[in-house]
Amino acid sequence: YLGENLSTSGDGLNFPKGTWKPASEYVNSCTLPPGKKHTIKTPASCKNKWNTLKAGYHHVVHIKNASGLTWSDTDGVGVSSETQHVWDEIVKVSTPPYLIVCSDIFFQVRPAAKPYGNKGFPHFAVI
Repeated sequence: YLGENLSTSGDGLNFPKGTWKPASEYVNSCTLPPGKKHTIKTPASCKNKWNTLKAGYHHVVHIKNASGLTWSDTDGVGVSSETQHVWDEIVKVSTPPYLIVCSDIFFQVRPAAKPYGNKGFPHFAVI
């Protein structure tokens, strides 16, 4: 549903408030595979899920732009012994300033990006 209405989201991928009720109705009308439980989705839960996916997208964009790191939608960064020190600096929890230098590379600290060290983000191309 959101993909079909992406043009209403604007440059910041922020959908108008009126998007979430029809989005929740769409999700609730979908048939799940056998054995999967269906939890009723509210407009608020759809908006929260979108915001979580959008945050993941922005983390991946940052990772893709960081020097010294590679990215795979399947395997994420693919942290290796050679890149572990850079990855540790990117995901460390710290206080401001968030822009740091590691091995002459400038990047922003993003603790919430930690799950993408060896796990991809399959929704990247869709978002």
